Amino acid sequence: MKKILLFGFAFLLLGTVIVFAQNDESGKTYYDAEKTKPKEVFMYKQVVKMDPDNLETGMSKVQQKHGPYFYYYENGKLKTSGQYSNDKMHGEWKYYDDKGKLVKTETYNNGTLVN
Repeated sequence: MKKILLFGFAFLLLGTVIVFAQNDESGKTYYDAEKTKPKEVFMYKQVVKMDPDNLETGMSKVQQKHGPYFYYYENGKLKTSGQYSNDKMHGEWKYYDDKGKLVKTETYNNGTLVN
């Protein structure tokens, strides 16, 4: 009986350590209420966020947006694309309708709209 209890305790302890190790190395995934598609995925500073209307992907730098960003409609079509530099819109940003047609282009310089 002692062997069974010892084995069970060791299994639970080892299983817990393995689960924590997996979270540290592979990031974390949060699913929607039905658990059918990811709501947020955090992996190696790569951030993917979904809400009922949009999907957002890009790099996160200590809670700041930095690098290329893409926003998607729920149907999977690209909604907006552009760059962030230290949490500020920078460079050319393109906006599309829900069918994928380009409707507007704007240029930003460190968060300020240039045209």
